[in-house]
Amino acid sequence: MAWLRARMAELDIASLDHLAELAGSDKGNLSRIFRQQQRPRVDALEPLALALEVSVYEVLVRIGAVDPANDLQAAKNSGYPIVTYRWPVNDS
Repeated sequence: MAWLRARMAELDIASLDHLAELAGSDKGNLSRIFRQQQRPRVDALEPLALALEVSVYEVLVRIGAVDPANDLQAAKNSGYPIVTYRWPVNDS
């Protein structure tokens, strides 16, 4: 959430409500996504990335779905970028 708050400040987005309006979502969804409590719908990633003025890949990294260190090594080995799409497991 720290990255999200900093990015919102850089873009003069005053609140999660405002970001949700820009991304076509709601603040509860965005909060749960960035706290890794909810997976975003695939069709929600691009509008969120556009609202934050970053790539979809950056959003995936920031929500913890992609480990860029592993992706970079895989890309070096294969010549193609490979994205590992994982979610934290919450056993509680």
